Amino acid sequence: MWKARRFKEANEVFLALVAKEPRNPDYKVRLGRMAMDHAEPTYAYDLFNEALEIKKDHAGALMGLALVASENFEARAGDLAKKALEIDPKLLEAQELLARIALEDNDNHKATAEARKASPSTPRASRDGDSGHHRPARRQEGKRLDPHTARGYETIGHFFVMNRRYEEGIQYYRKAIELDPQLYSARSQLGVNLMRLGLNDEAYQQLETCFKNEFQDAATRNSLQLMDSYKNFVTFTTPTTILKLHKKEAELLRPYFQSEMERAIATYEKKYRLKLEKPVQVEVYPDHEDFAVRTLGMPDWARWASPSATSWPWTALRDASRTFHWASTLWHEMSHVYTLTATGHRVPRWFTEGWPSMKRPLSRRTGATV
Repeated sequence: MWKARRFKEANEVFLALVAKEPRNPDYKVRLGRMAMDHAEPTYAYDLFNEALEIKKDHAGALMGLALVASENFEARAGDLAKKALEIDPKLLEAQELLARIALEDNDNHKATAEARKASPSTPRASRDGDSGHHRPARRQEGKRLDPHTARGYETIGHFFVMNRRYEEGIQYYRKAIELDPQLYSARSQLGVNLMRLGLNDEAYQQLETCFKNEFQDAATRNSLQLMDSYKNFVTFTTPTTILKLHKKEAELLRPYFQSEMERAIATYEKKYRLKLEKPVQVEVYPDHEDFAVRTLGMPDWARWASPSATSWPWTALRDASRTFHWASTLWHEMSHVYTLTATGHRVPRWFTEGWPSMKRPLSRRTGATV
């Protein structure tokens, strides 16, 4: 039933098993893993903890908690995976997660070392993808031999997106759902990233398909809700710019934003000796949550938007008493357009974000300089 995505029926069977054998932690762990597959991480989190109350050293329950933490980029994900490995050294999934965490933190050396612990002959698919070296023969061989090939493509797409190489990420998400149309986690991410390229019609179709098939994680729900609100926005276009503003402040903000956009484009064209082939699209959100959803698919992650949203974007890194300056933020974001375009989206995130005091980027999991 789980494999057939008949989640409600599968849930009933699992609950019957749990009721029959309440002291068996394995059923709770399996139910928790199905809950994760059904985009219900809170339900899964509770089940994994219930399993640990029955058996405090249950490797599967710890692995489940590690996966939940990893989805939220929590620092403890690695510690939980290591603890699961100590209990069960053959739990290769935990070793794989440690490699994934290292790769998400741009520590390729550590990621390779962790992956090799799982298997000395582990294919370097993610590294090949990141370097742009495509290997059709290997991929075709994997397609024949590995029943989880679609998830492999989904993983590669994830890491392209992590490095802001959205077009390549979209290609791999498309390949994943071509092989497995019911891999809704990949379909959802395809929709979210199509939004980044302004392809909102297809994005909405992909996300709505997920929603109708009961894959309703936060990114899917929030993105659909945001696109439903686009009726409240107006769009102004010129040969070089696309400006999207909320109706309630569009007429007031348009002259200021249009002027700054054109001035930034003229400045950066000269500085980088680069003329963009397509118009630059700027979207301005008066609601913090809308901006966060538009950027990451999740609210409460980002804290800057239009001038009426008065929080300074770098409150976690700078003096919170500083006031918001929308033009500085606009120029900062416009600079990304040029540095990413000039480098084929390969410029390091720490470099293009302008953190000169940092030898390497902030860790996504700890928030500390690494």
